[in-house]
Amino acid sequence: MTGYARVDMASVAPLLPADKVAGRVASRGEHFEWSPTLAGKVHSADPLTTRAPTPQELGQPQFVDLKGVRIGRLTVLGIAAEVISKTGTNWVVRCVCGSYETRKAKYVKACKAGNNPGNEDPTCDWCGKTRRLQLGFGRNFEKQKARG
Repeated sequence: MTGYARVDMASVAPLLPADKVAGRVASRGEHFEWSPTLAGKVHSADPLTTRAPTPQELGQPQFVDLKGVRIGRLTVLGIAAEVISKTGTNWVVRCVCGSYETRKAKYVKACKAGNNPGNEDPTCDWCGKTRRLQLGFGRNFEKQKARG
């Protein structure tokens, strides 16, 4: 009899990597840190504050209230209260993974009309990044995609 205690799978399973990327990171000691790619975009695990449309916004003919619109994995919650932009209204969206992000009204309207700018299912940036990694695309995916 050896001096080792019996190890069952229930005690070892939490220590095993969840997928291929996690296994690669754990085995080689790689470090993976992610941040949003666009300046001015907000990604948060905590809810972002929203505000109601102002009477001036409601009076404009081109203004569309997008609250409650569902596009892909995202649901529009309202106008971002703390994120100010010169190029359009920022809307707070919530992904099915639970994270919150800001999106421009132009993007939400395009996806709602079926003209998705990215030709993918609309997701938060984190879900999009992990999905590309699961499909086997590395860090240079954006560069390869741009080349055609």
